[in-house]
Amino acid sequence: MNEETESQRLVRVLAFALRHHPLRFGVGLDDDGFADLDELVVGIRFSHYDWATLDREQVEDAVRGTDPGRFELRNGLVRARYGHSVALGSPGELQAPPDVLLHGTAADAVATVLATGLRPMNRAFVHLTSNPDYAAQVVTAKGGGVVLRVRAKEAAAEGIEFFQANAHVWLAREVPSRFLRMEADALVSPQTRRTAVVVVSPTGQEASE
Repeated sequence: MNEETESQRLVRVLAFALRHHPLRFGVGLDDDGFADLDELVVGIRFSHYDWATLDREQVEDAVRGTDPGRFELRNGLVRARYGHSVALGSPGELQAPPDVLLHGTAADAVATVLATGLRPMNRAFVHLTSNPDYAAQVVTAKGGGVVLRVRAKEAAAEGIEFFQANAHVWLAREVPSRFLRMEADALVSPQTRRTAVVVVSPTGQEASE
C-alpha cells in the first residue's frame, strides 16, 4: 500500500473539516458551505501541531492538486462541493461563556466594530476565542489589526447567546459595542507574557496596546 503524501493528508483533513466538523477547526460554514480560508489555515495549525507553520498557499496547492470538483476556492473562501454530514451554519452548543473572550479584528474594521459592535457580516455567526495566541494568529492572517476584549459573561447576562464550538472557539450571532474594549490589562498570554489586547502587524510582530 502506498504511503500517504503530505498533500494527500492535508486534503483528507480539509475534507473532514469542511464536510463533517468545521467547528472543531474554529470555522463556520455559510449557507453555501464556504469557510474563510485564512481562518481554516489557523484552525488546522492549532489542531495539528506538526502543521504549525502551514500557510494559505499550501492549502491552495493541495486543493488544486486533488480531484477537480472536490473543493472550490473563491474570493478567499473554500468549500467542499459534496459529502456534507453537518448542517450548514450549525452553531454548536449553547453554553455559558467565560468572563472574557477575544476577537481578532482587521485594522480597517476596528473603528466600525467599536462603534457598531461585532456582526457576522456574510457569515452566520461572529467567531470568538478564549485563546490569546489563536486570536493573534487570526489577526495576522487578516493582514494586521487588533485583538479586542469581549466581556462575554456580561453580554450573556443581558441575553446574548454564546455557542461553544470547540475547546476555545465560541460563536455569537452578534455582540453589541458596549461589551467591547481595547484595554491593555485585558488578559495575559502565558506563551508570550504579553497582554491579549495586541496590535499585530502583517508580519506577525506584536506590540501590547
